[in-house]
Amino acid sequence: MGAARWHELGAVVRLQVELDRIKENESSRYRDELIRPVERLHVAPAGVLAPVGEAFVVDVHHATHPHSRSNGTNHLSIGFTGHYEAMQARFGAHLAVGIAGESVIVERAGRTSLADLGTELLFELPGGRSLIVARPAVMHPCAPFTRFCLRESQPPAKRLKSGLQFLDEGTRGFKVMPAGEGELTAGVRLYARL
Repeated sequence: MGAARWHELGAVVRLQVELDRIKENESSRYRDELIRPVERLHVAPAGVLAPVGEAFVVDVHHATHPHSRSNGTNHLSIGFTGHYEAMQARFGAHLAVGIAGESVIVERAGRTSLADLGTELLFELPGGRSLIVARPAVMHPCAPFTRFCLRESQPPAKRLKSGLQFLDEGTRGFKVMPAGEGELTAGVRLYARL
């Protein structure tokens, strides 16, 4: 890993894709049924694909998806198990690991901040290979996901705002841009360049 100072964050424990938009707009229902766990993710600068037999399932954030949510900053997303523990403590057991829709979930206790992610991240792949992902940024929570967390279709404005604030600062996850290509599986380790 060269002379750079890399700090281990944890191991990948879950991979998944979003088949289509899990929210249509800020007033729509959060459609968690469109999140699918997968065994492998092919990561590239254009986004993620899940190999299934001889074909691929295209994630909705991939640049080529017909209903793409790509905005040039969100082709891969990362969440942490410690954040799910915090969300479950606040909102309940219905916040199963992965329900926020991140592409990759990493085993890591406690809260992980944007500062903990440094300037770039590295997935250590089998065979001595690695995959760099750059420009980590907070994925800000949306009203549909917050209402889902609260289990309320029309929460009072103060309660919705409190939920949004709790889910912000990375609790909802982080987005990154792949700088190359590689295949992720469970057990791959993630490092931050500090």
